[in-house]
Amino acid sequence: MDYLRKVFLTALFGFSVLVFLGCAVINIPTPAGMSDGPVAGAPADKVLSFFVGVPYRADGAINRSGEFTLFADQNARFDSPGLNCSGFTVASSRYFFERDYVLNDVKIDRLADSGPDAEIGEDWDFGYDVILNLTEGMNRKVMLPFGKSADIASSDGMSLRGFELHDFKAWADVISKMTPGNVYLFSMSKPVSFKNYKLLHYHVGVIVPDKDGHVWLCHATSKGGINKVDIASIEGLKPVVDANPDSSLGKRMILIVEAPLK
Repeated sequence: MDYLRKVFLTALFGFSVLVFLGCAVINIPTPAGMSDGPVAGAPADKVLSFFVGVPYRADGAINRSGEFTLFADQNARFDSPGLNCSGFTVASSRYFFERDYVLNDVKIDRLADSGPDAEIGEDWDFGYDVILNLTEGMNRKVMLPFGKSADIASSDGMSLRGFELHDFKAWADVISKMTPGNVYLFSMSKPVSFKNYKLLHYHVGVIVPDKDGHVWLCHATSKGGINKVDIASIEGLKPVVDANPDSSLGKRMILIVEAPLK
C-alpha cells in the first residue's frame, strides 16, 4: 500500500467528519422497540444503562433512523432489538460524542489494507477501523501502560495493538489514568491462522469511569448480550480477561483509545 495513498485516505475521512460536524443537527431517535432513550450528550452511565440487556445479534447494528439492521445488509429490518459488539459501540458513541454516525462511514477501511483483495484477509482490522473512525477528529490518545506512547497517524492495525490483555499490572496502570469526562473505546486483537488471515481485531466495546470510582467495561457478547462489569478491581476484570484466552499462536492484545465526552 503506497504511503501517500494512506495519507490521502485518512485526510479525506477526517475532512468528511469535519464537514459533517459543521452542518449536522444532532437528533438521535430512540431505537425501534425501545423506549425512554437518552438524548445526545446524556451522562455516559445513563447511556450504558439504556443499552444493557439488549440481546446479541450477529452483525446487528442501528442505523441513523433508529432501525435495527445489519452492517452487511442495511436493507434488513428487525422488529426486536439486537446488536453485536460493533453495533453497540457505534450506537452508544452516537450519544457519547453527539455524532449521528452513518454505518458505512464507521466501516471505512482507513488505510485501504483490509478490502476484499487484502493479502491478509478482508476486514482483518475491522475493530481497529471502527474505534478510530468513531473518534476521528477528536482530541484522542492511545492508552498504554508504564509511560509508553503511540502515534495513531503513523500506525496500522498490525503495529498498533495496545498492551497484552492478560497483563494485570498493565491494566492497573492504564485504569489508574482513566478519568471521568472521557470514554475509552477498545479493540481486542488476536493472532489467527486460517485461509490468509494472520491477525484479527475481533472484539470492540467501551469503558466508562464514573465519579464514584467505578470503571465500567460495557460490550456485547454472544451469550450475555449487552452487559457491563466494573473493572476497577481485578475481581471484576478477571472474567473478561479469562473469556479471551491466549493461544499457541501468540498473545491477545487490547488497544484502548481515550476520547473526551461531548
